[in-house]
Amino acid sequence: MAPYHHLLAHFPIALLSLAFFIILMRGFSSGELAQRFDAVLPYLLLLGLTVGLVTLATGLIIWPSEATTTSPMGRNKILISVWMIACWGVVLALRWRGGQELWSGPGRALMLGFGTMGMVLLATTGTLGGHLLGSPSRLTGLFREIGWEVYHTYYAPDWVLLVLLAVGAAGVAVGLFSARKPAT
Repeated sequence: MAPYHHLLAHFPIALLSLAFFIILMRGFSSGELAQRFDAVLPYLLLLGLTVGLVTLATGLIIWPSEATTTSPMGRNKILISVWMIACWGVVLALRWRGGQELWSGPGRALMLGFGTMGMVLLATTGTLGGHLLGSPSRLTGLFREIGWEVYHTYYAPDWVLLVLLAVGAAGVAVGLFSARKPAT
């Protein structure tokens, strides 16, 4: 079953990379071609996320969790993969809810920011997967330059996780309350 995970992994890489290209194109252009590509973006993101979730699930099923979670690189791979899926999920939700109007206000910066973050997480996930297969990439050198050794577990202090949860809850609350219009 392991070959299926490796085969599947290339589909979200291709689909989400294409989605990022469209986000960049639409983020810096309002031309007709950019708008046409943008019309496909929600479906491309949905397909990329679906295959990404299936790929994540096959990866969790294939290797024993005891082996994966005792390896620092295995833990990093799982963590970054989940973050990547969550980030692209936010991009999909923004685009789906915002529609074409998203590109005319601050949504443009949000899409560019989250798209870039999603692409960095996608590249990191692929890099860690390559390491686990014994085929490290050159991106590892960049990680070392910024102070992260991929053979050590990435830890976040508990207070950072609490702040992230609080910011996320505040974002959801703002979204819910701003969607409601006062009765007149």
